[in-house]
Amino acid sequence: VLVDWPSTPLASGEAAVVAVRAFGHEGSMTPWAELMIEAALLKRSDWQAQVISCTASAHDKDSTKRPFYVRRTFTLDDEAQHARLYVTALGLYEVEINGKRVGDHFFAPGWQSYNHHLNYQSFDVSALLRKGENTIGGYVGEGWYAGSLGFGGGRRNIYGDRIGLMAQLHVNGQVVVKTDSDWEWSFGPIISSEIYHGERYDAREEVSNWSLPGSLESRWSPVEVIDAPKARLIYPESPPVRQTQVVGVKEVITTPSGKTILDFGQNLVGWCRFNRAPTHYNPGSEIVLRHAEVLEDGELGVRPLRVAKCTDTIVCSDDTSSLVGWQPKFTFHGFRYAEVTGWPDITKEDVSAIALHTDLERTGFFECSHPQISKLHENVVWGWRGNSLSV
Repeated sequence: VLVDWPSTPLASGEAAVVAVRAFGHEGSMTPWAELMIEAALLKRSDWQAQVISCTASAHDKDSTKRPFYVRRTFTLDDEAQHARLYVTALGLYEVEINGKRVGDHFFAPGWQSYNHHLNYQSFDVSALLRKGENTIGGYVGEGWYAGSLGFGGGRRNIYGDRIGLMAQLHVNGQVVVKTDSDWEWSFGPIISSEIYHGERYDAREEVSNWSLPGSLESRWSPVEVIDAPKARLIYPESPPVRQTQVVGVKEVITTPSGKTILDFGQNLVGWCRFNRAPTHYNPGSEIVLRHAEVLEDGELGVRPLRVAKCTDTIVCSDDTSSLVGWQPKFTFHGFRYAEVTGWPDITKEDVSAIALHTDLERTGFFECSHPQISKLHENVVWGWRGNSLSV
């Protein structure tokens, strides 16, 4: 603290090892502690990438925007000794390289005041690349940028009406791929994904091997380049959103009206994940999850949600084995209870709840001899976790 940087300022992408030790008044000293640090892209001129989107006609400006894939195949002549991916989005994104997900972030680049600054992320992707042909792809959703947001049901397009991805890949010190007009786009299995209303996923629309080289499906089309953000591009100082805890079903409830409700025993913010595939289904049949924090008269208490649907719908294909591990991508819910329809023989082991929030480091704990005060503090911690999702 308050020790000057001991050398010349780092340039974009430059790495250094910082070693520190401390001295006591009586002459003792600590061992050396070392940390490898690396500068991200420090100047706007370091960005060669453009923002790419699906064609304008694919989205109705005044309706929810269906998430879409973008991708690019490229060739590396040498092994990737040092590779960094710098990426952001107008909306939300996930990225894959050669079929592998990049990073463990969710809801990147996060919620922000998009007119003033736009966070971007940096990932070490050296291990995901190979000599020869490679494919990089992104999945883009509307998120807070263009999705419905605010009171009274919210309004759309608060920050913009075109969502898109902006990324560039540096390999061995050179920009080898950047988002531009050479990329292509396609819709995927997510029909809609809204923060308030939930996600609709159609397994029949799954695009196989979409982020692997060699896919030649005719459904892909050239992307459109859209306006670059005027906001300042910055590297975030806060941790990303991550999956931080798995919560199992405590009880399967049959309500007075005959509905099936999963009780996770804890109010949390996140989503449900399928641990097993449903066994009784027909292609095109739907599994519907409705989420709420309370029960009213023994039924799911949706009245406090006002207009928010908080509903995830999964449309089955002819093979539900692909649904093992399914979870939403661009929505989240606050809930303790999930009402399930379309899965008549569901058990406690079939579904888990996943807690999501900004992955802040916890530095304090509290417990006392009064169990209700200890429980009150535990409730406060859970409330803090849920309300700090990308804050």
